[in-house]
Amino acid sequence: MGLLDSVRARAHAALERVPGKAGDKLRAANEAFGRPFADETELADRRAFESRSANQGAAKAAAAANAASTRDAAPVVVYHMDKTRRDALVLVQILQDAGIPHRVSNIQEDPAAQMACQRDSKAFRLPVVFIAGEAVGGRAELTNLSTSGELKKKVFG
Repeated sequence: MGLLDSVRARAHAALERVPGKAGDKLRAANEAFGRPFADETELADRRAFESRSANQGAAKAAAAANAASTRDAAPVVVYHMDKTRRDALVLVQILQDAGIPHRVSNIQEDPAAQMACQRDSKAFRLPVVFIAGEAVGGRAELTNLSTSGELKKKVFG
């Protein structure tokens, strides 16, 4: 566990010990901000998710690159925050099943990326998928694009 995760885990432990209404408000604020302070198990789960998504995405991207060697794929990015990482896994699975090379980006600690995503996402909530810089939506929109065949058209042209 890294230094930042260690500090976040200790802050979570201290937060859990705060009694009364003040403690309730602090814990509610922690939830509202996507649980930046969490126990070691949850933080380890987050890191495992990020590395698993990156590894699976890289393997699928290599397979898709071989399958579509004559075509270049548009960049596909799944943006999420810590509290939406489980929903992002569904989007990653849809992209992998379609053989779409993609990248997963956690924007939890990047306020500039959060603002840019909010500005450009056409009011879609996180997690959101961008193809060639254009927001295409979340799970429902990606599922519809995949089943209609439009997803591969958007990515591969």
